[in-house]
Amino acid sequence: MRRRLVPHRFDVALALRRRPRHRQALVLALAVLCGIAVLGTVRRAEDAAARWGRSVSVLVATRDLGAGDRLDATNTRLDQHPDPLVVDGALTALPDDTRLAEAVYAGEVVRTERLAGEALSAVAARLPPGTRAVAIPVDPGSGPPVATGDRVDVLVALAPEEAGAGPPGFALAPDALVVDVADAAVTVAVPVDTAPRIAVALGRGAVTLALRGG
Repeated sequence: MRRRLVPHRFDVALALRRRPRHRQALVLALAVLCGIAVLGTVRRAEDAAARWGRSVSVLVATRDLGAGDRLDATNTRLDQHPDPLVVDGALTALPDDTRLAEAVYAGEVVRTERLAGEALSAVAARLPPGTRAVAIPVDPGSGPPVATGDRVDVLVALAPEEAGAGPPGFALAPDALVVDVADAAVTVAVPVDTAPRIAVALGRGAVTLALRGG
């Protein structure tokens, strides 16, 4: 008969039962090994925490937000971020009655530079610095469909007697930002010094919009 060189696991268990001291020593050794493993895990966690430093509460958007949207508890939350990873200007609390001047996307930290200051309306919050909002009357179906955020050219069409030898029309405010769209008018942001000129052109009924592409 072939001699078995490696004891079966049941033989080992039987041997341990017959030798209580050996069993106690084995249990103690396993306990020590487990303690060393746990201690190592704790130390690694502590070292990682020391490297990253303390955590900071920052305001994060929970969905995509556009310029003019108001910040509130339904579209933002406070998340804990490691202090070294917090971007400059990150909000650490939800401000009162504040709108965005620029888009913020889901999961993005809201920064001070994206806020619209003390604007009272969504349209005012969307205005870039140095611009004024001017509403251009439109007839349904008379121009290209536009949406808030589009870019348009504000065109002036002149009567032949007014144009003289010059062109019959020109872009009075090229690349204007659309900040609001209603049934009867499209509101655009134009440079401050251009707004009065558009008002004069509107008095003559000669203003139209041309949609720009990307």
